[in-house]
Parts: sequence; structure tokens; C-alpha cells
Amino acid sequence: MYEYDEEEWEDRVERFADPGGESALYPATKDNPRNLPCPNCGWPNSLTPKDVAKGYQCNACAEALEKGHDIHYYEGE
Repeated sequence: MYEYDEEEWEDRVERFADPGGESALYPATKDNPRNLPCPNCGWPNSLTPKDVAKGYQCNACAEALEKGHDIHYYEGE
């Protein structure tokens, strides 16, 4: 397992929603709320404005595409 030095870890904590995980999504903050739907599956409140600006999709879609699984599309609730 890769060990981060303290400064690198602090940078990751500020940049990633799940700094030790596999997600590339930005953390939700007051200035960057998780209030936008995934452009791929349509699930609401999946992405932040920074995520959308980078062209990201939600974690579930990213994982499904990486592993060859079906995407579960939002049909309203």
C-alpha cells in the first residue's frame, strides 16, 4: 500500500471526496455543492459543479464501465 507524506495527504483531502479511495470526484462544500445529476445515468445530486466542469460521471457509472457492468439509469422516485 502506498503511504502518503503529510503534505501530500493534506492535498488529497482537499482535492478528493474520498482521498484514500478510487473516486476522482471533488468533495462537496458550501461553494461546490453536490447538486447536479450524473450526465450518464441521470441520478440527481451525484456531482458537484467542479465534477461537471471536468466531464466526470458518478462513481457508480465509472465503476460499472470499468468492470463491464450494466449502468442503473435514474427513472425518478
